[in-house]
Amino acid sequence: MMCRNLKYLFVAVLFLALLTAGCSQSFYMQGRKHLNRGEHDPAIESFYKEISANPTSAEAWRELGVAYYEKGDLAKAEDALKQASGIRPDARTHLFLGLLYEKGQDYTRAIDAYSAALGLQPRGKQAAAIRAHLDRLISRKIESDIAVALKNESQINPNSIPENTIAVGNFDASHLPPELAPIARGLAEFTSIDLAKVEALTVLERLKLDMLLHELQLGTTGYVDPASAPRLGLLMGTRKLVTGTVVGIGDEGLKLDGAIVNTTDGATARPEGSEGQLKKFFKVQKEFVLKIIDELGITLSAAERDSIMEVPTESYLAFLAYCRGLDYRSQGMYSSAEQEFRKAVEIDGNFQQAETQLQSLVNRPVGTVNYEQSFADLEQAARQEGLQPQATTGLDSRLTSVAQHSGTIPAVGGGPVLVLPLSSQPATVIVRGDLD
Repeated sequence: MMCRNLKYLFVAVLFLALLTAGCSQSFYMQGRKHLNRGEHDPAIESFYKEISANPTSAEAWRELGVAYYEKGDLAKAEDALKQASGIRPDARTHLFLGLLYEKGQDYTRAIDAYSAALGLQPRGKQAAAIRAHLDRLISRKIESDIAVALKNESQINPNSIPENTIAVGNFDASHLPPELAPIARGLAEFTSIDLAKVEALTVLERLKLDMLLHELQLGTTGYVDPASAPRLGLLMGTRKLVTGTVVGIGDEGLKLDGAIVNTTDGATARPEGSEGQLKKFFKVQKEFVLKIIDELGITLSAAERDSIMEVPTESYLAFLAYCRGLDYRSQGMYSSAEQEFRKAVEIDGNFQQAETQLQSLVNRPVGTVNYEQSFADLEQAARQEGLQPQATTGLDSRLTSVAQHSGTIPAVGGGPVLVLPLSSQPATVIVRGDLD
């Protein structure tokens, strides 16, 4: 008798738990229905009811943030989305954080949020939409930074620029034959990459320099000399700027000389140049980087030195194709650039930097879609994800699984049978049997 009573008690508890879970889940699902219909206020009310019943529901907090975003209340949307991310971050949460930051023209945080969304594996078309838009957003951010810098150039305080910031300008290729001139851009690119491996330095992106040179109508192939470096450095927001000159020695030799210009006072330090065989280009480049670091008075750790000395490719032909790709890309000749990067990868399948550049062009948005349309496309992709069926979680998910497979929890010895609802919507729960 005792066992039978315990069995009935278990069924009753299960019945009450199901009712509680079903009601709580229904608030969330009601909110999703309202949200998908564009009914923002009812959606917000439903999500608040869900949160009241389950304060740690990341999904409810996230959708509350989405509802506020769609309503246009970005401050409340940010608060709710941050709550969701603090409980359990996901791609949709960070995608909408990126959207609201971008609407507020906080491009830096928008880029970070979209990057986080990509790292959390967004659904379907979202990943492609984020990648396509990021390219335009990064350009928009740099354009905005440059416009502000040029407008306020006379008011820039050099002493406000962090001491550890550094950038690498385009190297002078005027002393190389035309077919080898792109090597100067490749050597500058890898010098920047290697300096970024030094923890004590903050290296600014070379894309910003290219766009600044274009804005100043200095040409995308124009190199940075010590005379122009102070102004360019101030506009970029870097304390030091590395310049370089590449000279061919005979048919098979290469020499790389450079300078480190302090943008606050124009003071120039000239580390000893490096030279070697043309086909040992990375040996010349690595020696140049180490001499710059010595001139800066930085002591490398063993791990930093090992990382800098890693050679991306041993193939001279792959490197030359990569350099041509960089040169074409700087001129906006994207199809030609893609062909050269592809050629570099075909020659050396382990040339990771070439593969990265290739993929960035393969995924690059094409056509005449402008920044505003690109943002609208991403926003639409985010909304469409919200229309997809959502998996249930917790107790409701497990009980639904049982129901879908059997329809009932079988009775033992002729006891009661609990018939479970087949969805998370409000439903009738039927208990057949004598519960005394």
